[in-house]
Amino acid sequence: MRAEKFWLYFSLYLLLIVGFSLINLVVFFELKKIEEENLYRLAHLHFMNHLCNPLHRGSEEIVIKPPEVGYRIYSFEDPTNPPNIIKVGIKEDYFQERLNSLMKKILFLEFLLILTLVFLYQAVVEGYIKKLEKKEGWVRQLILSLTHRLGNFMATQKVLLALLKKTYGEDENLKRMEKGLTKAQRDFSIFTNLAKEDKTITIEYLNLREHVEEVLKYFDDELAKKRLKVSLKDMFVRMDRTDLDDVLYNLVGNALRHSNSFVHIKICPKARTLIIRNDTSQRDRPGMGIGLELVQRIIDKYRFKLNLRYRKNYTVFVSFT
Repeated sequence: MRAEKFWLYFSLYLLLIVGFSLINLVVFFELKKIEEENLYRLAHLHFMNHLCNPLHRGSEEIVIKPPEVGYRIYSFEDPTNPPNIIKVGIKEDYFQERLNSLMKKILFLEFLLILTLVFLYQAVVEGYIKKLEKKEGWVRQLILSLTHRLGNFMATQKVLLALLKKTYGEDENLKRMEKGLTKAQRDFSIFTNLAKEDKTITIEYLNLREHVEEVLKYFDDELAKKRLKVSLKDMFVRMDRTDLDDVLYNLVGNALRHSNSFVHIKICPKARTLIIRNDTSQRDRPGMGIGLELVQRIIDKYRFKLNLRYRKNYTVFVSFT
């Protein structure tokens, strides 16, 4: 959440700086143009005063017949003597001081405005983030509570199955029930692990091929009805064992459940990429969204990349680089 807050504030500051810089640039040129027009009128006023009173020589900043250096020169033709040109000079410093004074006032007002906007924005964002954190904490606690109760329920069912197996032996129906419970545990594992903030991550060098083969054992029933093509090679990745199993279980499970007839799983060690493809190309296929969102969270944690391609087939690329 800290990273999100940083980017929210940074984007606001950047937007304000760029926006007000562009406004100030336009305002500066407009003020410069207006000030130059005012200075011309001021110089013309001194010229008219000089015509009325030839002894009028201007003021400290505005001079009749000024030197050429350090002055902004305005030339006017004497109507009483047309060949005669009267020059009125305005000090460059005077022009810059007036322009700078105006810009300083504008910048000061903008500073107060930006400061006010930042405080208001921060107050709104902080309030919104607190609400999100409160809601997120409530949802996390709800998931943990549900998964904990579900885990207790499944543990009880496993005990009952063990007792039934002692009574009835290796019955096929009991085996299917046991396998169904195991798959249910695996389905909820990713929810539980993501909800646990204090979960300890143990990074290991894991052989991706071995874990893919292990995950495929959970889907014997689905594989019996589908054509599976595997091209697996040894490739070691640095991940937590539980996270890797959750990623593979969900990706392989989605591919198998939502395929029409075939699934292709391939490991490319040179590209360090896992490719899972099936013959489903519908983007809005039910059941294919939340699992990928959860997998994406785990992938992002390790800064790996997950990409999807919807063309003739539905393909998932997981890059472990």
